Amino acid sequence: MSAATPQRRAIDRWASLALLLEWALGLRIAAANLVQWFSQRKGTLCLFPDTGIYWHLARMIRRGAPFEVLAWGDIPHFALRTPGYPLFLAFCQLLFGESLLAVRLVQALLGAVSVWLVFRLTRQVAAEPPGAVPRRRWTVPLLAAGLATFDPYFVGTSALVLSEALFIVFMLLSLWGLAVLWPSGTTSAPSRPLLWAALVGLATGAAVLVKPSWALCPPGLLLAWIALSNRRLSALRGVLVITLVAALVMTPWWIRNARIYGKFVPTALWMGASLYDGINPRATGASDMRFMDDPDTWPLDEETQDRELRRRALAFAREHPGRVVELAAIKFARYWSLWPNTDTLRSKPVMAACALWSVPLFAFWIIGAWNRRRDTRAIVLLAGPILYFCALHMIFAGSMRYRIPGEVPALGLAAMGLQCLWARLQKTSLAQG
Repeated sequence: MSAATPQRRAIDRWASLALLLEWALGLRIAAANLVQWFSQRKGTLCLFPDTGIYWHLARMIRRGAPFEVLAWGDIPHFALRTPGYPLFLAFCQLLFGESLLAVRLVQALLGAVSVWLVFRLTRQVAAEPPGAVPRRRWTVPLLAAGLATFDPYFVGTSALVLSEALFIVFMLLSLWGLAVLWPSGTTSAPSRPLLWAALVGLATGAAVLVKPSWALCPPGLLLAWIALSNRRLSALRGVLVITLVAALVMTPWWIRNARIYGKFVPTALWMGASLYDGINPRATGASDMRFMDDPDTWPLDEETQDRELRRRALAFAREHPGRVVELAAIKFARYWSLWPNTDTLRSKPVMAACALWSVPLFAFWIIGAWNRRRDTRAIVLLAGPILYFCALHMIFAGSMRYRIPGEVPALGLAAMGLQCLWARLQKTSLAQG
């Protein structure tokens, strides 16, 4: 009987994961239909204007037309967005026609896959010692998957026709692969490290092509792996393979840009506008792109516009450093907001409901981070993305929306905090009983 107990526990845990994945898919399908209904009622493609740009570029890809957007006075922009998400939308259009609901449903499936990836990532980071049999049915990886299943912001992201829905999948794949390559004291090195490194490289290159703001995070994660690893030579080999494969994934985009601009353009020519959006005389911390309609901005060609807006932002920063620091604090508060920053979702019932989710989650993060404070590997892999996006959006425009992708891997840290808190409560209850 005792020999069957661990096996039964394992079966129960896999059954729990299957149930969570069913819930994850069901909730995201419901959200997809709700957002579709709401968007149709408003007469828009989706809830954010970026969807129109992505949808247009997807059409251009499907028709074999130039990958460009005519915006702000019909000025052609050839690298306004990277091609990762438009390629995904073009594939959906090819399969299902121009159906936004079909895209949302495909993304619902990707959201459920992401929940499974949260489980795998957390399981790899919080691995039990070899031969150990977890006593609890709800282990840390299952708790992380449970949080990912019901996280309302993560559920909602899957329903929006925005790049985050696809980016999260590639980000989690790369983090999981890196966790496998970077073993802890309780896990062993993978049997096929070069294959895992190639997988991480593929996922990393794809993630940057979907969301170019991610570009600076992978180098930081790889440097942390080299610096903190006990197998430094193995880490260096892995980093080399990851870098080469990621570069191969991005090479077609680099070649295309070199032919158009005559120079190396790694991602998109939108840095200047994004930087000026966050640092300018009228900046409030929120995104406000109305300056693109100014007569001294919109007539400029794409390269000149990008260069000029970057120059203006840096000049303002040099002349008004105090205001830049003040704006950074405002963006920090917006990033860590307990509820969405948009005015349409700032009713008291919505704010109260969001706070009921966010406040405990923040507490779990703090407890989990403190509990794992000596486990730098866990902090880097699980908290690294959310801290990276926080630092990035203290420079660019700040919003809770930009926190959501980084929040997903951090749910593993929250699960650690939740289990730690539950164990303490049980211990206290037994002591008092």
